Amino acid sequence: MSVVGYTYGVDNLCPSCTIGRMRANEIKVARGSDHEEAIRRAAERVGVDFSDEGSYDSGDFPKAITSQQASTELTELPNGEWGQISDERCARCSKWMKLGEKSPSEAGLTRWVRDNYELPQALARDIAGKLREWGLSHPEFITEDNVREAAALFPHAWISYRFKDGDSTEVEPIHAPDYDGAECMHCNQPLEKHTSSAAV
Repeated sequence: MSVVGYTYGVDNLCPSCTIGRMRANEIKVARGSDHEEAIRRAAERVGVDFSDEGSYDSGDFPKAITSQQASTELTELPNGEWGQISDERCARCSKWMKLGEKSPSEAGLTRWVRDNYELPQALARDIAGKLREWGLSHPEFITEDNVREAAALFPHAWISYRFKDGDSTEVEPIHAPDYDGAECMHCNQPLEKHTSSAAV
């Protein structure tokens, strides 16, 4: 199990921020070394048994967070659903510990939603905002179902696609269903849902 971060005091931190805080607390940590080895050596210098986490408090010295332990509970999902992301953000720099990067900005997530799901800009912006509200701020953790569920919450024009003039390679958009129960490509809802809750 790889170590992806550390609990230090009340915060869960990425390795870089952990080392930065240790140095701020006047604990010497070797530079240019692997973080696990550097922190283990620092523990030896201050008399901490790093291999026995029960023997010391995280307020005094960091405790390792493994890749299996890193998780984020999603508490704002619709309909009271429960969810979990198998990663955790650093409390200081906001990088995801396992991914090693931050979530994109609101504009960046909007672009990702727009381009990956071929959505109008305004709808993509609404969806991105809702996904962030649910705690899904990084594309790595977002599913197609999440996007469609968010799309169903906002007014948008019904749209689907069909093969063009019998050509099995080229498609064209259609803005009214060809048959009963045809679903919108944006939200998987029938036209009736749009006429009652969305402006076409």
